[in-house]
Amino acid sequence: MSTTTLPESPATPGLAASSMGGFEVLAQSVAGIAPSAVMATGPALVAIGAGGAIMYSYAASTVILIMVGWCITQFARREGEGGTLLSYIAKAFGPGAGFVGAVGLAFGYALIAVASLAGVALYVEPLIGLSGTATTLVIEVIVAALAALAMVRGVQLSTRVGVVLEAVSICAILVVIATVLATKGLSTAPLHPKGLSTTGVTGGMVLAILGYVGFESAACMGTEAKSPTRTIPRAVLGSVAIVTVLYLLSSYAQLIGFTDPAKITASAAPLNQLADAAGVHLFGYLIDIGATASFFACVTGSLNAAGRLAFSMGQDGLLHRAVGIAHPTRRTPHLALIGLSAACALIAVVMTAAGVSTLNVFAYTGTIGTFGYMIAYILIAVGAPVYLRKIGARIASTAVVGGLAAAGMCYVLYKNVWPVPASPYNLLPWIFLGVLLLAGGWYAIVKVRPVPAT
Repeated sequence: MSTTTLPESPATPGLAASSMGGFEVLAQSVAGIAPSAVMATGPALVAIGAGGAIMYSYAASTVILIMVGWCITQFARREGEGGTLLSYIAKAFGPGAGFVGAVGLAFGYALIAVASLAGVALYVEPLIGLSGTATTLVIEVIVAALAALAMVRGVQLSTRVGVVLEAVSICAILVVIATVLATKGLSTAPLHPKGLSTTGVTGGMVLAILGYVGFESAACMGTEAKSPTRTIPRAVLGSVAIVTVLYLLSSYAQLIGFTDPAKITASAAPLNQLADAAGVHLFGYLIDIGATASFFACVTGSLNAAGRLAFSMGQDGLLHRAVGIAHPTRRTPHLALIGLSAACALIAVVMTAAGVSTLNVFAYTGTIGTFGYMIAYILIAVGAPVYLRKIGARIASTAVVGGLAAAGMCYVLYKNVWPVPASPYNLLPWIFLGVLLLAGGWYAIVKVRPVPAT
């Protein structure tokens, strides 16, 4: 199934075709990942399972995500303009599977955006010296509105803003890392940690892989990307390569600075603590500002991708046709973006007003959101060789790569549900499963016939 383009007219304009250069397509994937926020907090989370083997967990996770990315590029290089992850999955398994998989992924994007709204509040409140439910609610609403405004005005604007914010944040973190390494000196100790084991490495991968989700979001920009068969594969694989270097560097510096992995996990803000210890306290504030910017960039990056998926569903008649109409002058899926932004703000506001702490809003919605990404990754990995076989292309290498990628992602998914986590985390997988069942039921009710390939 491929996206059907509505007749071009003032009433039903399409997206701004070929409006994004290679840099902007790459920026979309980078913004969706929010690497500076992961650099600040990721190593501490990974250390819970990996101990001192943080770098090995990130390296192994990179291998799996590169394989998933490779599978995505098999579609992107052949589908080109108009392709989305919805159409990729549909090409392999049919329109029903494409719709359910796309709904799961869009749900994941939306809830990661909600988690990022909470992330902004977590970092902004200490910076402005205000806290409390009312403050959190105001921050969440304002950030959602600003994100919607940036996205509706143009994908170039929102992606450029996102990458600039990320660049500033990453620079502040790199200054702290450089200062720590200059003070402590270089060492090979992080490369041969005590108790290095396969169990430790794989245990850390569960959270390490979650630091990459969003790298595939450039694949939702098939219509707007220039030379999509070239720029999208580069963005998907390039974003993984870029953030891997950053994650390994941050992990290395934190292992050097703390010497004991347990101290990393015990710190509420590892990089800030290292900045204080290294005598660059000012950069601790900059890291907080950078994390705020990174979470904002993640809001726009996630919803830009979700908006394109919803736009495609609207054009195919799977959602209300109005969702598939772009802004007459901005050429963005404005109704989808505004609706998604409002829905995300509403979820954050309701949870906050109900007494859920900001940290738990972040944790709960982020956890459910990751299931959407993992299901989509598994479908893409398994679907790539199926798709290639259908079009008569060679499948041997892709079958091997896709099989390994799917196995890796299934392992991460399994570790998220077994052993059964404590409440309410034990309920979160069932909530996501319910969303998929509702999507399947909706598709059955709508009974949209497959759209002929274009």
